[in-house]
Amino acid sequence: MRAIRKILLAMVTLLLFTQCGSTECSVVMQDVDIDGWTEEATLTYTNKQTENNYDLSVVLHVNRRFKAKQIELDIMTMTPDSLRYSEQVTLPVNLTWDDKTTVTTDLLLPYRQDVTLRCKGEYTMVITPQQSVVGVEAAGINFQMKR
Repeated sequence: MRAIRKILLAMVTLLLFTQCGSTECSVVMQDVDIDGWTEEATLTYTNKQTENNYDLSVVLHVNRRFKAKQIELDIMTMTPDSLRYSEQVTLPVNLTWDDKTTVTTDLLLPYRQDVTLRCKGEYTMVITPQQSVVGVEAAGINFQMKR
């Protein structure tokens, strides 16, 4: 079962990369408990340049058990020079299942725009739901480079 989830997560990541088109992006994700996501998802993004800005989106790989119309998250970011920033956000969810055979889908929820990553190195982000969320299989962040 774990192997299948890892393959599905790899496929999701590949699909998100193809959605990026000509603009460079990077998606980092972590599996979470689909029966009730309550624990933190810790993600690491390696920034190799400081010249560009990014649009950040929360990415949720969800199944049909996911019913939320909005999701409340605590998001903590730690920069390579050890600065920390924490905030609580409520992100609206607009999910429709057009195809009856689709079992899972990816939600891209805009989080921050025009973010400047001033340091090269590893940025750690911790995403924690404020209440248990059913039907989320993986959570992550999409770093979409702006040109």
